[in-house]
Amino acid sequence: MPLSRVRKLDSSTEQTKDGGTLYSPIPSLFMNKKIKIIIGLGQKRKHYRFLSKYLNIREVDWNNGSLSKMRLGKPKILVGFSLGCMVTIMHAEKYRVKTLILCSPSPEETLLRVKADQVIFLVGEKENWCLKEIKRMSRTLKCRYSIIVIRGANHRITGDYQKKLVEVIQSL
Repeated sequence: MPLSRVRKLDSSTEQTKDGGTLYSPIPSLFMNKKIKIIIGLGQKRKHYRFLSKYLNIREVDWNNGSLSKMRLGKPKILVGFSLGCMVTIMHAEKYRVKTLILCSPSPEETLLRVKADQVIFLVGEKENWCLKEIKRMSRTLKCRYSIIVIRGANHRITGDYQKKLVEVIQSL
């Protein structure tokens, strides 16, 4: 059906020209975009167009000391990518989160103070250095954790990496 023949009714439904209703394939978990992802150094929202359908994309002004100014609230699920993981970890050390998802995280000395029920690490298959650090960091956790290696992926959250992240969140 051509897009021009579809009219948006609200965030989860659309109406076709003949009066039929289509339901969005976006699960309700994502509809209000309460799940935040903190993106890494040098990353812009435009790099996350696909994920912006599902997640609240949060940029960090790394030159302005805005780390302490980020108001993340108390989300149940918090996602970080690369250096953005540092912000999510700092937040999870202060406030409990149900699930912390760390995508290709920058190395941290320890995750001992993280207050999370579970931590999920995602890493690209081509990121050997990152996988080694994830294995080391995971040993310092007090909670459940899992490590998911994304076949063929590198240190960019594109394509299969984005799809796997959405799939992981949907499974929670």
